Amino acid sequence: MFSCASCGYKFKYKEAMPFSWNARVGRDCPNCGNRQYYSAASRKKSMYFTLVGMIIIIFSNSINLPLPYVFLIAGVMVSALLLLTPFIFELSDEEEPMW
Repeated sequence: MFSCASCGYKFKYKEAMPFSWNARVGRDCPNCGNRQYYSAASRKKSMYFTLVGMIIIIFSNSINLPLPYVFLIAGVMVSALLLLTPFIFELSDEEEPMW
């Protein structure tokens, strides 16, 4: 689960979910009020998940899987990533450069 990089506060799942929707926008810690951002390593993980998802969708389309199934796979993958974001990614107290 997310924890504040400044004070170590462990976010509740309900508090951590808004981070899933806006990756580039920082959010304030409910405990200390410092702005928290995704770490550069977390943004890279997100990029890798997106790349793997695109490869799976392209592969499923190339084997002539019906289009509704491709959309179903994409929807499940996006939903899973959004719901698991608080458990997979980490926060930083400053917006780190990607490279």
